[in-house]
Amino acid sequence: MIIKKISCQVHEHKKPLFSRAQEEWKEILPTAGFLGQLGGWSLSDPFTANIFAFWEEEASYESFMNEAHDRIYHNSGQENTYFSIDTELFQVEQDLLKGMSGLRSLIQKARYIRTAFTQVKENRINHFLDMQRNVWNPGMKRAEGMIGGVVCRSQRDFQSFLIFTGWENHLYHQMYRLHLFPHLKHKAAPQQDVNHLSGESFPVEEGWRVVSSEY
Repeated sequence: MIIKKISCQVHEHKKPLFSRAQEEWKEILPTAGFLGQLGGWSLSDPFTANIFAFWEEEASYESFMNEAHDRIYHNSGQENTYFSIDTELFQVEQDLLKGMSGLRSLIQKARYIRTAFTQVKENRINHFLDMQRNVWNPGMKRAEGMIGGVVCRSQRDFQSFLIFTGWENHLYHQMYRLHLFPHLKHKAAPQQDVNHLSGESFPVEEGWRVVSSEY
């Protein structure tokens, strides 16, 4: 599975225009291989819009980019609503989703998204992934209100990873951070594996949510 991350910088007075344009992306629904899309405004920077799109495989995504993307983009008028954009593709390495039914549940129901971006030391990648598989993933599965998540590797930089989790609301994530996270962090000792770690969170904008009915 492929995840595309899109980050847009938006001037304050254009946020309503950007949001309305983002709702036009429901036109993507008939596209083969498209699984869903959601996004929202960053809590750390209210002028950053984060959107994540889920695809079965890269071939479907590339076909969409070559055939339908530009039409939807121009019809939405979104090109005039932001001043900066960054996109990145990630390949899913591990999941906490229980297959496609779990992914569908996440895209349908998550109201709060937490992302973590890590730059992993080259000689520690295998250990980092082992800790994700054997410590973090089982621990997060026990967290109340956690709907699902994935661990992905950047196609831009093989040492960069994205951990993406969806929650029923931000309070459940706060409970996880308070009660489970310290123990998991102590056990996994991520400081041994990573050069850099950053995180971002956003409440999901309902109008931006797109869920395919094809799976």
